[in-house]
Amino acid sequence: MDEKKVRSDLAKTLAEEPSNYSKILELSSKLASFDEDNIRFSVDAGVIDRLGTELVARQETAVSELVKNSYDADAKKVTLKFKNSDSIGGILFIEDDGLGMTKSQLINGFMRISSTDKLRYPLSERYNRKRAGQKGIGRFAVQRLGEKLTITTQTVSNNNALVLTINWSDYKGDIDLASITNKIISVPKRKEEGTTLKIEGLKDRWTQAAIKRIYRYVSAIIQPFPLSDEKGIDETQNEIVDPGFKTVFKKIEGDKAIIIADENKMIYDHALAEIEGWIDKKGLGIYSVISKKLNIEEYGEIGSDPDNMTTPFSQLKKVRFKAYYFVYNAGLIPKMQESSIKKAARTSGGIRLYRNGFRVLPYGEPGNDWLYLDESVKKRSILPVHGNLNFFGFVELTDTEKIFNETSSREGLLENEALIQLQNFVYRTLMTCILKVAEVRNIKIVSGQKKEGKLYEKIEVRIKDIAHTLESLDIELEKEEGNIQVKSRRKKRLKKLKEDIREVAELQKVETSKMLKEKSMLRVLSSVGITIGQFIHEVRDYLINMESDINFLLEKLRSDSVILERVLILEQNVATFRSYTSYFDNVISQNVVRELKPIEIQNSAEKFWKSICNDSSKSNIKFDKPIRNGYYLYTLPMHPSEWSSILFNFYTNSKKAIKRTKKTGEIKIECGLEGKFVYLEFSDTGDGISEENEEKIFEEFFTTTSQINLDEIDESNEITGTGLGLKIVKDIISNYRGNIKVASPKQGFSTTIRVEVPAATEKELDSYGL
Repeated sequence: MDEKKVRSDLAKTLAEEPSNYSKILELSSKLASFDEDNIRFSVDAGVIDRLGTELVARQETAVSELVKNSYDADAKKVTLKFKNSDSIGGILFIEDDGLGMTKSQLINGFMRISSTDKLRYPLSERYNRKRAGQKGIGRFAVQRLGEKLTITTQTVSNNNALVLTINWSDYKGDIDLASITNKIISVPKRKEEGTTLKIEGLKDRWTQAAIKRIYRYVSAIIQPFPLSDEKGIDETQNEIVDPGFKTVFKKIEGDKAIIIADENKMIYDHALAEIEGWIDKKGLGIYSVISKKLNIEEYGEIGSDPDNMTTPFSQLKKVRFKAYYFVYNAGLIPKMQESSIKKAARTSGGIRLYRNGFRVLPYGEPGNDWLYLDESVKKRSILPVHGNLNFFGFVELTDTEKIFNETSSREGLLENEALIQLQNFVYRTLMTCILKVAEVRNIKIVSGQKKEGKLYEKIEVRIKDIAHTLESLDIELEKEEGNIQVKSRRKKRLKKLKEDIREVAELQKVETSKMLKEKSMLRVLSSVGITIGQFIHEVRDYLINMESDINFLLEKLRSDSVILERVLILEQNVATFRSYTSYFDNVISQNVVRELKPIEIQNSAEKFWKSICNDSSKSNIKFDKPIRNGYYLYTLPMHPSEWSSILFNFYTNSKKAIKRTKKTGEIKIECGLEGKFVYLEFSDTGDGISEENEEKIFEEFFTTTSQINLDEIDESNEITGTGLGLKIVKDIISNYRGNIKVASPKQGFSTTIRVEVPAATEKELDSYGL
């Protein structure tokens, strides 16, 4: 078609079909191609699929970006519903109560690639939230998840809702991107405001375990829980206060929508105790402490005077607080949840303060210790943990009489009698309740709880009790000798002291027995390490002799093709064996060096791959070179042999898992940088890890192959199959403040284990000359 014909067709279309915008656009593009003095970029429709694959490689990232978009739209709540998602092809609904989108915002925002909206407007419209979503990734996240998208969105200012439908299969290669149209219609509103995404033809399976993983993945932007029901406009500042952001994940099974994950299921259901306190009409403090785990439900009173519970708080009225109490590293929280709860505590832990429904800063901010909880922990006068990170809570003041007033800088409340009484009430109530919890836990410990991991704490607690008893006894001895009551109390304390000493002696016996078992295990591991080192040393000499003999045979058998072929195979086998043993030789040599240094994780993975690829090939396992998703992937200073141990453990586990499938297998390693962490993902096509075992595989002595009791371990046992491998890996990673978890399997694989280790800082890299 020549230029004259195109101009003619365009003029005809403009005259006869002025609403046929697709044809007008197509002819205009063709006409522009005849411009001999200028050329223009064109975009192939296939770029949508390529960008979706490259920008949003993981399904967790895709869902996370869509949740962040709801947050950026000032939503208070977003609900994700997975329907028929146990197999590929299901449906995902994402519904929020945010501001919604106008037609102009749909066109210039969602439908515009590389939109600058989030750069020009870094804060959200209603609540001034700092935007969480990455620039322009939302649409690609949707394309990564499913085959078809239907957007239904409505705003307060419009009477109708807009419905936009996109079939991602239309965006194929060799088609101009601008020529593809997507139907948008206007329908009656379904609610006041908000947006609903319906994603059909899901490309991944979404089991309950996968849904819980994605909740943990996006929980970094979720407020711990609604801090107050009284939200609105601050009359003094004419400012709307952010009510927080809740995320709920549901799975539709039949006609029922079952909640899989929300803040209750993922955080607050794991609290050891729920503490509440309030001031009654008489000015007395009332408290309740409830713990389903410890079977506690207790109520009591708190007076202004610690020695007289009937003394009211004269300055406190309409005060109420609620706090969730957590004890970490004690086996009281599932391990997969514990790391995400601790992470949330670092940013949202502590006790916040709301006055007339509005947040008062800086109370409850990281580093703020307005209730002196952290200071109390440092003093060690009260032993049970009770720092700010052990609580998620808030105080609510209804202060119509303006007893509590903010400073002129609006940084906290004025220091007056009312504030002092408030601090007194909240602190003493928290201490009363956690001591009740500690008392019940101590009773369980004393009555023979068999958690060996807590034995050291038992001894510490008993020693502290003895110290307090001695201190009290010393005070009594300074009092009048002839006082009968004093003598009676002294006799009781001496009796208690004897019992405590006897109890410590018994606990010490048990602890000693446990340490002997651990030493026995360490001797086994040490002897195995020495044996391997000696084996490698001896094998090196044998290999030299074997290679010399093979070279001699090759020279003598050049004329005999049959025997020569067999000798060549033998030569290859010896070379493979040398490569395999050289890896262990390197590991043993590294153990001699004690210096830590930043490790380039990709280089370590490639060295491992080179040494092990021949073995994997012999085992019918496809194992390609590790994939690099970034450069300069240095960890914080570590020992080189630690990564050797990590990778070899992963490999042997994958090899066994693949062998159980009785099929040809595949292993894949990916390395990259995400935030302040470098990561390594190890994937295989083995028989997978069941949901109930995802947390257990990192526990000591848990194994799916053989069961060996610790008492039976001696120098003759093999270490493989004892369940120590992944426990050792986890200990290594945890020691460097890293994370290890079973992640959503990569596409085409059955298992993916993800390791995250803090990246080396600029200062560390400089100090090591890297």
